Amino acid sequence: MERFEIDKEVEEKVNQILQKLIKLPLEKILSYALKGEEDAIQLYKFLSQHIEEPHAKMKFEQFIKIESGHKKKIRKVFEDLFPGVEPSEVPLPSWVEVSSRDVRKDIKTAEDYLSILKVAISSEKLAEKMYRFVAQALSKEYADVFTSLAKDEKQHYDFLVNQYLFYKRAKAEEDMHEIINKLLGKE
Repeated sequence: MERFEIDKEVEEKVNQILQKLIKLPLEKILSYALKGEEDAIQLYKFLSQHIEEPHAKMKFEQFIKIESGHKKKIRKVFEDLFPGVEPSEVPLPSWVEVSSRDVRKDIKTAEDYLSILKVAISSEKLAEKMYRFVAQALSKEYADVFTSLAKDEKQHYDFLVNQYLFYKRAKAEEDMHEIINKLLGKE
């Protein structure tokens, strides 16, 4: 049930952004993708520097490398399709910017971590859907690149959702212990 709730909430937000993106020319969509990959790199750097759990820290460090590779691949496609043109600013905020407006800039509690994970989850879902859309608009050579990128983003999404659910359960358990202690007068 919890995963369904996350998926539905993320899906609605992602679809709103995607509806605006698909109306843009390919050059703008690829520019937006480049910005999104840079934002993802910065988000995973932040998470790897602020999370202490070794497995998650290692995964975020891997994600930094993977997202950097994505950025290089997208840049190569951009340069092949639009020689001599630099990526431009896109009149849409990146998904990380939209999703993180009310998020703390540090991780002090499980709730802080959960809010940042939601940003990352949304970002990965948007990237996956955007890359699947772009793959349909390109020749097979480039479509294969974007299909591969979409698969990577799906794997990142799945890891992040599992992290979110694990820490949400841990937070609920922590809250329950706090309530029990208050009821028993053990504050």
